[in-house]
Amino acid sequence: MFAQLSILATAMMLAAPVAAMAEQAPQLTGPAPAALPLPDELVLEGPNIVTATINGVPLRLEVSAEAFGPPVLNPDAAARIGLVATGERGWRYGPVVVLGQSAEAVADFGAGPVPLPVAWADRPAAASADGVIGVHHMPYARVTFVLRSPAPAETVEAFPLKRTGGRVNTRLGTEVGVGKKKLMMIFVPERRENLITAPTANFIATHREGGFEPGAQGTALMDFAVERPTRTMRIAEPIPLGSLTVDRFAVRIEDYGEPKRVGEIAADDPRFDPNTILVSRRKGRGRPDLLTRIGGAQIAHCSTLTYDLEKSEIRLSCAPPPG
Repeated sequence: MFAQLSILATAMMLAAPVAAMAEQAPQLTGPAPAALPLPDELVLEGPNIVTATINGVPLRLEVSAEAFGPPVLNPDAAARIGLVATGERGWRYGPVVVLGQSAEAVADFGAGPVPLPVAWADRPAAASADGVIGVHHMPYARVTFVLRSPAPAETVEAFPLKRTGGRVNTRLGTEVGVGKKKLMMIFVPERRENLITAPTANFIATHREGGFEPGAQGTALMDFAVERPTRTMRIAEPIPLGSLTVDRFAVRIEDYGEPKRVGEIAADDPRFDPNTILVSRRKGRGRPDLLTRIGGAQIAHCSTLTYDLEKSEIRLSCAPPPG
């Protein structure tokens, strides 16, 4: 029986997997193909879809900077290429649990066949493609997302690229220090708001004087079309991410603990008066997951987002920030 809920409850945070993918890759038969040069750059626009041959069948995959771990296929695509499960996989979004399976496949992106771990569930992972794949699986030196037309006087800002999660759960982002910890920040242009969990909201609020804005309820659309309730938190001391000023977050309020230390923003709250010098008396508590998704609204003035896998950099080309 795959993915017992007791394992899910303790092993998965955010959408962490409940079991490792099988380590055995399928054997590639026949003579080794001639090595092809690695393409320099993949440029993605619009739906960000590429075509890859998996187990000999062409599939359309949506490339996502948010995706982590193995590519996740829609159930019909997994059946179409004849996948036989060799492992278990699960994703948890608060009380919502999605159970799945995993296997090792053979993929070809145009440079010859390579082993590729894949996962799937009984819910579609992509609405307009056969599945979703992360940037870390792309066989290119650079992957660039075109967000909009370039504006005059754009400048390029580089951030150190950080890999977490090991081979099974690789995730790409950059780190920013808050207090004595570092937040792992993931750029997610397709998501409008910056998104965090309640424990991370507690942590940020106690270090940066945060509070919930009145009437700021919302809904976060997670993987597999799972919807989770949120509230908007604003912080009086913004977090600098290069030249970006990060001061608002959608907080997933019912998934992992409660945002008890965030509090509310009152009318004429002195913490948000630009003439106020802040001296926080709140203790910097919290056991955050340290993951912060940076949404499209935060980088609305930027035209491209590039993942340079050779130089271990994430680059944004942006016009001067508004305001």
